[in-house]
Amino acid sequence: VGLLGEAISEFRRALALDPLDPGFSRWLVRFLVFSGANADAIVQGEKTLELGEEFFLVYLDIGSAYLAKGEPEMALEWYRKGQAIEGSVRSYDACIVRALAQLDRRDEGEEILARLEEESKQHYVRSEIMATGYAALGDFDRAFAALERAYQTRSGGLIYLHVDPAFAPLRADPRFAELVKRIGLK
Repeated sequence: VGLLGEAISEFRRALALDPLDPGFSRWLVRFLVFSGANADAIVQGEKTLELGEEFFLVYLDIGSAYLAKGEPEMALEWYRKGQAIEGSVRSYDACIVRALAQLDRRDEGEEILARLEEESKQHYVRSEIMATGYAALGDFDRAFAALERAYQTRSGGLIYLHVDPAFAPLRADPRFAELVKRIGLK
């Protein structure tokens, strides 16, 4: 958490050197979301899309910024745009669940997670992303079961566990601190 500001500065520096790199721009958006600078994340995300609209992860980051700002309708719109892009990752449908939870549309969220669980029997589905959907619905036991699957499969997304606001509902649970420790995060 302590190096988040430094990471943001480094991505800003990288963009100053190569302003047309959508990768640098997208990662800046993500780290701005992690830092809580959601308005800045939205502006940077829109700049990133000017570099290439096919970068589905930017839509998800912008959606997460809107969600953190308490605008779940806008978040849902951005999440759906991102998921409509060919090649998007199906496990990111759990982001849609987070917006649906804030809109009190739990049944739709449960349906999405059930579908993702079924899909996970056939191919890899990122468990840590599914955990965010379960956390948003308040189903902490299933969230931690998904996080444990992610830990067992060494999913790379776990390195953001301690900074990603999608995991905020879980942070007060003692299992969260234990998992952060096992992963080796501070």
